Amino acid sequence: MRKHLVFLLLIVLPLLAQQAQAPVEITAEPHHHLVVDNKVVRAFAFSVNPGDATLMHKHGHDYISVFIGDSQATNTKEGAAPAPVAFKDGDVRFAPAGLVHAVADTGSTPVRNATIELLGTTTNAKACSESCAVAIPCDSADKSKCTSANKAFASDQWTVTMVTIPAGGKYPEHTHAGPFLNVALADADVTIKPQKGAETKLHSKAGDIIWNEPTTHAVTNTGSTAAKVAVIDFK
Repeated sequence: MRKHLVFLLLIVLPLLAQQAQAPVEITAEPHHHLVVDNKVVRAFAFSVNPGDATLMHKHGHDYISVFIGDSQATNTKEGAAPAPVAFKDGDVRFAPAGLVHAVADTGSTPVRNATIELLGTTTNAKACSESCAVAIPCDSADKSKCTSANKAFASDQWTVTMVTIPAGGKYPEHTHAGPFLNVALADADVTIKPQKGAETKLHSKAGDIIWNEPTTHAVTNTGSTAAKVAVIDFK
């Protein structure tokens, strides 16, 4: 009983202190590390270890979160009590501008995500609930090598698609008409063959955030495990 009480105090007391703390800008919150900064997005690699918590901080823009790995936490909005929340690997969440909160890791694994602030207007944002599968051609006799993709979230300005390329599989040539952001959900080795230009090799690690310009290309998984990535396409 005493151990349980001590554990609760270790979680609750820092959160009470955060409630009294003036919120900081996201750029001053030490668990958010700026990776991409351009006219479309500010993307942060976010990570909180078990037993640790962020400062109370504010999001001045609409943002998308793409979670890497399973985790448990409490989310404490300014002026409210801590609320428990669980995240699954590949979860995609959307939050409108103005959120002020703190996050504490109450589980045994880090809370990790890509926090993608949207610097433009967002309208009609909603999670995909029907007809979410994306048709991708596959000429492999072994259907386990076929690439799969599912829309996770979309708005009038962007779409989030979860793509899985099996080991040895290929994502046939396809076009990104606008710029796009990749968030790696697993370590992967791929080769990328643009419609014009030389093939390149890419090694990515889970949590990597990569900005890309419009292109037409094909992607082949040359590694021994599935390549899993969230692709945010901007219109």
